[in-house]
Amino acid sequence: MYRPVIRLLLTCPLRVGLLLCSLVLFVPNSLGQDAAISGSERPNVIIIFIDDMGFGDVGFNGATGPKTPHLDQMAREGMQFRDFYVGCAVCSGSRTALMTGTHYQRLNMAAVLFPNSNKGLHPDEVTIADMLLDAGYATKCVGKWHLGHLPPCLPTYQGFQSYFGIPYSNDMWIDPANRLADDIVLREGVTLEQLRAGEKQKNQVPLMRDEEVIEYPVDQSTITKRYTEEAIRFIRQHRDEPFFLYLPHTMVHLPLAVSDAFKNRTGKLIWDAIEEVDWSVGEILGELRRAGLDERTLVIFTSDNGAAVGSSLPLRAKKGSVYDGGIREPTVMRWPGRIPAGTVCREVAASIDVLPTLAKLCRAELPQRPIDGHNIWSLMSGAKGATSPHQTYCLTHGPGTVRSGKWKYYPWPEGQSGRKADRSARDHNQGDRPSVQLYDTVADIGETRNVANEHPGVVQRLQAAWEAHNKELSANRRPAADLIRPKDALSPSRPGTPGRRSNSSVAPLDWASVEPGKTYPSSSVANLVKQPFTLTCKLSGDLASGVVVAHGGTLTGYSMYLHDGQLTFAVRQSGDTIRRVSLPLGPASDWTIVASVTPTAIRLKVNDNRAEVWQGDGRLLRHPAEDLSIAFDSKMPVDPEGPTRRFDGTIKSIRFQID
Repeated sequence: MYRPVIRLLLTCPLRVGLLLCSLVLFVPNSLGQDAAISGSERPNVIIIFIDDMGFGDVGFNGATGPKTPHLDQMAREGMQFRDFYVGCAVCSGSRTALMTGTHYQRLNMAAVLFPNSNKGLHPDEVTIADMLLDAGYATKCVGKWHLGHLPPCLPTYQGFQSYFGIPYSNDMWIDPANRLADDIVLREGVTLEQLRAGEKQKNQVPLMRDEEVIEYPVDQSTITKRYTEEAIRFIRQHRDEPFFLYLPHTMVHLPLAVSDAFKNRTGKLIWDAIEEVDWSVGEILGELRRAGLDERTLVIFTSDNGAAVGSSLPLRAKKGSVYDGGIREPTVMRWPGRIPAGTVCREVAASIDVLPTLAKLCRAELPQRPIDGHNIWSLMSGAKGATSPHQTYCLTHGPGTVRSGKWKYYPWPEGQSGRKADRSARDHNQGDRPSVQLYDTVADIGETRNVANEHPGVVQRLQAAWEAHNKELSANRRPAADLIRPKDALSPSRPGTPGRRSNSSVAPLDWASVEPGKTYPSSSVANLVKQPFTLTCKLSGDLASGVVVAHGGTLTGYSMYLHDGQLTFAVRQSGDTIRRVSLPLGPASDWTIVASVTPTAIRLKVNDNRAEVWQGDGRLLRHPAEDLSIAFDSKMPVDPEGPTRRFDGTIKSIRFQID
């Protein structure tokens, strides 16, 4: 009965609203108590939600690259969930499902929101923070929100008493409608006048406190460390009362960045970023121990979707796909004395189950509106004979999927990526080739052998569940919220792509005049879309290493680099599709290198006597947005597996031509 009052207060000016809220929280609640959890046993709750971390990125799931000692220790002290699913294979849909216990499609939320989106999570929906705030918990969000970057969808309108973080993905841009703090910190030469005039660049995002931008562009190399420090301050401030901390890290989403302590730690930037996230987990758990809160705090660690850069192995596919590599996540839950240590749950559970489970544990009221999750405390507590509450877990993201026990069903044929819907074939068989997919995830965790033809009864049952789920979901949708933009706000449209050459004042680049250590506008380089080209470099230097040339970033581009005596030419055609051609340099210290991209191959030649070829169309599908860099990579790496250091040899010449 107190929800409308609290929600109204949260939409007031922040300082006044929070003061009044603190008084309202002393009013007794009708909390729907569970006799099994007494008031003194209500746990503090910390949810650590990583961005784009794959199943195979952590030691407790077999990672051999990055070291994750703190997560591995957390797994020894808690319970691993080996079959834990999120509600979407990308950002916003996954966060919606976690925060509301409800499929994102039911709430008419987009799978991914952008700074130019005009919708967000409706404030009438009950989030975990809403529910726990009503139950007397202090609440805070630290990190990536991505459920709406303007009122009434910011965290402070969704049950969080305070917020510190980046409001969406770190590869996006600032919306001129966001309110600027009076003491905003401006970086990288940006002026207040430019910002008010609509300055925005891709990969340059704002840092917010509550409802104001306090830094632009945020220094992403410090963000994991600053999130961790902010989270620890909140724990210390609220150690004597129940609290809910939601820590959705920005990393390890592209563009990757790490603090000085983790730079060049492993040889791969993605591994450096994973290790810094692991460090953060260790700092949080260490603070709980020091504060005497260890046995009073439930900590849940998981990821929003599969790996974009890292590893989802041994699962099939990665981020964006509804194969398991896109939606089955590394997950640990830890509550000393309540969750049995060193245990593994192999029952199907999901992020939509977190909210109803916390309602039980924290003696809070479930939302009156229907949700899709179930209480999984019997699984978490290791109750004898406990089984998944999901007879079928249906996910309608992309082309869709159903998990039921050991079975994983796809109502579409093989040959797709699992990212986009193809509603064509619906017959269960077309000759000997099934038009649907069925995998035994216990016997075949990598989903390599389609057994649909061998189990027609299972296919029929899961197809019926799929159709019933879609019918019910379509009939019971609820609205998203309209973002409120000031009337005089400038457009939030996506920043223009320099490669479109809309700026006719930029002169064509004279490659003969390029200098090491400098950058050149991408718009000065000839249009590369589906164009064959050749890059010729003359280099020298004993044991030279580093980036020779880079043009592009996390969406598309090419780079050439030397590392450990190996020369690599990498072409990022789009997103996570990167083609690499490599050669050992041998004992020579002077090299003439010719790298070419054609409709049939990517070729690499050194000193006219060694050649390596990748067979296939290597041409770029779009022009790089990031500038051309000589002897270093100025922003985000084209190839995350390449070195981050500047080239320490000598570049005698670079020639480039469209063939």
